Amino acid sequence: MKDYFTPEIINTILTVLVIPLLGLMAKSIIAYTKREIAHLEDRVGDEAVNKLLNRASDAIESAVIAVNQTFVEGLKQQGSFDAAAMEKSFNLAKERAVAILGEAAKEELSLAIGDLEAWIETKIEVYVNRNKQL
Repeated sequence: MKDYFTPEIINTILTVLVIPLLGLMAKSIIAYTKREIAHLEDRVGDEAVNKLLNRASDAIESAVIAVNQTFVEGLKQQGSFDAAAMEKSFNLAKERAVAILGEAAKEELSLAIGDLEAWIETKIEVYVNRNKQL
C-alpha cells in the first residue's frame, strides 16, 4: 500500500485534480463577487435616484405652497386672479422649484428622468390640484 502513494503519485494527483479544482473555485468566487457587486450597485443607484426624486418632489411642493400663500391667495382675495395671474403663478412656482433644486440636482435629475422641465411642470400641476382639493 505504501508503494501506491509515492511522492511522485501524490504530486501527479495534486497537479491533475487539485490545481484545476482551485482554478474552478477561483472562477466561481470571482463570478459570484461580480454578481454581488452589480446587485449592490443597482440597489444603491435605485436608492440614490429615489432620494433625488423625493427631494425634487418636496422642492416642487414647497414652491407651489409658497407661491400659493404669497401670490395667489392675495390675488384671489382682491378678485383679480385671472388667466394671466395663473400663468404667472405657475412660472413663479417653477422658478422657485428650480432654484431650490440647484444645478447639481438638476443635472442628476435630467439623467434619471430625461425631460426635466416637463416633469417639473407636471409635478406643479399635481401639487396645485392637490392644494385645490384641501
